[in-house]
Amino acid sequence: MYLFVLSLHNVLRWAVLIAAVYALARTLPGVGGGRAWTGREAVAARVYTSLTHLQLVVGLALYLGLSPYMRTVLDNFGAAMKQDQSRFFAVEHSTGMIVAVVFATLGSSLSRRASGDQRKYRVASLWFGLSLLVMLLLIPWWRPLLRLFGVDVPGVGG
Repeated sequence: MYLFVLSLHNVLRWAVLIAAVYALARTLPGVGGGRAWTGREAVAARVYTSLTHLQLVVGLALYLGLSPYMRTVLDNFGAAMKQDQSRFFAVEHSTGMIVAVVFATLGSSLSRRASGDQRKYRVASLWFGLSLLVMLLLIPWWRPLLRLFGVDVPGVGG
């Protein structure tokens, strides 16, 4: 079960990043005005936000019990805070990703409620951009870029 959920978390990372880039590609061109907010922008926002929520649930499942590494970290939290990698996963990665999901959700929700198309584009672009920035800063890039069921996929990073 653990390896399946960890693999899902890894694959979802790429789906979330692709959805973020697509959502920004749909919203940034409208920031300057002159474009109507369409169903495509709304769908891009919904897909991005939904994927971030799914990724958060999967990550929390790992954090709160499925990951043997996190169980060890949480069992001895004080000592873990003195180790860079343990602190990264226990505090920085987890807290930062929750913030990124909140930003994505704000972008989707506030753009839906915004009056006027240009305002929708600006709100969505701002929050989606901040969300993506936080994610990019807090993804553990030193880990293999694609790991499925405990096996690093050859030729895919490091």
